[in-house]
Amino acid sequence: MENTFWESLRTVLAVVTPLVAIPLTVITFYLRSLREHQITWHAELVRRFEAIERSTAQVRETVIQFERDYTTKEEWLRECMLARQTLENLSKTAVKLETSMDNIVSNVQPFLTAAGKLLKENERAERKRLSE
Repeated sequence: MENTFWESLRTVLAVVTPLVAIPLTVITFYLRSLREHQITWHAELVRRFEAIERSTAQVRETVIQFERDYTTKEEWLRECMLARQTLENLSKTAVKLETSMDNIVSNVQPFLTAAGKLLKENERAERKRLSE
């Protein structure tokens, strides 16, 4: 009886295996082709986007150069004055920072001097203690 069970199971598996293996093989090849198609499609899109970005940058540079070439004298003077005003504001800010730093240093200087004196006194006391 046991022999017939194993023989029956072997017969069933011999019949079922091709029924399962062939569709699985087809599905595997189909999924692989989908993946390869997606990879090539993605690479093509990336290449196109890079080309679009390069073209956009070229157009932007051309427009900027065109604006520079065809600006009127009044616009040019206005831009120069704006740049000069910005530089003056930066200079004022730098002077304010410098004076603030000078004030901070002058306020901290007495404390640094006192701390230096305390350190010297401490060193003298330590030397005196070690020599005794």
